[in-house]
Formats: sequence, structure tokens, C-alpha cells
Amino acid sequence: MKPNVRIINCARGGIIDEELLFKAVQEGKIAGAAVDVFTKEPAPADNPLLKSEKIIVTPHLAASTTEAQISASTDIAEEIIAALKGDPVRYAINIPRIPPAVRAVIGPFMGVCQMMGRLLSRLGEGQMEGLNIKYEGEIATCDASALKAYILGGLLESHVEERVNLVNANMIAQRRGLKISETREPACEAYTNLITLELKTSSGTLTVAGTSVKGEPRFVRINDFQVDVIPTKGYFLFSDHKDRPGLIGSVGTILGDADINISAMHLGRLKPRGNALLILDVDEAVNEDVLKKLRALPEVYTMKLVEL
Repeated sequence: MKPNVRIINCARGGIIDEELLFKAVQEGKIAGAAVDVFTKEPAPADNPLLKSEKIIVTPHLAASTTEAQISASTDIAEEIIAALKGDPVRYAINIPRIPPAVRAVIGPFMGVCQMMGRLLSRLGEGQMEGLNIKYEGEIATCDASALKAYILGGLLESHVEERVNLVNANMIAQRRGLKISETREPACEAYTNLITLELKTSSGTLTVAGTSVKGEPRFVRINDFQVDVIPTKGYFLFSDHKDRPGLIGSVGTILGDADINISAMHLGRLKPRGNALLILDVDEAVNEDVLKKLRALPEVYTMKLVEL
């Protein structure tokens, strides 16, 4: 090493042998040094680096510079905004970091995963026993632990007092005896990416599939029915019934008489006059008296109000 070299260490204490650095400076093999970090901090009085006039020492000041304080404040503000919006945070110390490339793929699916979990929770009956999560498309090649946490958050939020997050999602699910399995298929026929949830309860099995279209969440399958529902926050009526003339009109009349406005309607059926699924997006909650009238309609099997 040339004798006019100056060594600066502001990275981490211990990566430089402090005794040898002091000796090299004193013997003129190195012109000087500047050290901000030490093997032991705060640096004890007998540290050799404190004894040379050719070595500049500072007490780990990097984080105290004006630039560092501005940068830290900006990062904190951005992290708080991301957390409040439900987006992944970059610098959490107790969860795995999500690389930007992975975040770009899974980010649009966080909202729909939470909504699908909520839907299963609202529609399901009986004790939850098992959940299978199937990832299809590019998303199947990514670390989907964050998506799993959002799914469990939506599924369990109304069943537990604590908030379900990336850190405790698996622990809470295990504590409740919910068995979780995951399957992956890199190929997806109908969509670029698709996530399918299958919830097994003591009363049966429920299935919901969702995707993201131009950043907008969509439900595309509920049990055996193909649908196209935008799951906005609000109230939805789910009717499982026999497809027959006049039923939709009767439902609309009952809701109209109760001054309940329908903002959107979705209908799926397996075959003409066979089993059908009607989903109504309504502007306000439907009270129990109105639900009783709807359930009393001929050939209506179930009628449930779901708040997402």
C-alpha cells in the first residue's frame, strides 16, 4: 500500500484491526486515517486510535449529520404512509424484506387477497378447518408470504381481537387449528395471475378466486360460478337460488320498497333454470326484516348480507 494512502472507516467497527492501523500510521506506512466506528463502542480511553494525532476519530456520528436526519425523517414518513395504506413496508425489522421486483408483482394483489379472506369469513358457516391457497401465473414464482398474511388477516379479523399481520398471521392461524396449504402453477390459462382460496369448514367447502385487472381487484369465481365483481368496500347481497323468471324483479321490488338502492348487479348460473348466484352491490345495509322477505321468496336457498 502506498504511504500516501488514507483509510476512512465509517461503515462498521471491527472490519479494521485497530492495533495494526495505529501501528501502520505511526510507522508512516499509511499517511493517516479517519474512523467513526469502533470494535467496542463507545471507544474506551485505552483505544490506540485515540492516541495518534494523524488519526481523526468521531463517536459514530454518521446518523447525526444533517443529511442523515433528513433522509431518516423522509423514510419514516414514507413507511408510515405505506403502513396506513396497507402497502408493504420496506424496513420492518421483524418481517422479511420484500424486494422491489417482487413488490411490483404482488403489490396489486394485496387488496384483493384481504377482500377474498373477508368474503370467505362472511359467507362461511361452521368451524374453519383448512385453507388451500393456489397461486397461478407469474405470482406463483414469487415469495407470497405477504399475500398469505393479507388473506389470513381478512379471514380471521372478525374472529380474533388482535390485528393479524405479517408477523403473527401463521401463529394465529395455527392457534385456531386452521391447517394451511399452498399450491403453485406458473401457467395460468385465463388470466395473467390468479389466486384461488378454498376454505374447508365443518359445514362444507367454499371457493373464491380473484385477480387484479389494471390494478383493480376483481372476484372472478365464487364456488362453481364465474363472476366479475369489483369488491369495493361496502355491502353486498349474495343470493343462492334457482334461476327462474321474475325472481330478480321480486328482489328489486322488495329492496325498492325498503328504499335500498342497488348500485350494481352480477348474475352467474350453471345452466338455464338451474342453480344461480345473484350478487347485488347495495348502497346501505339491509336490515333483518328485509332479509326475511328476501329469503321467503320461492326457490331462494340462501340470502346473505356481506360487508367488505
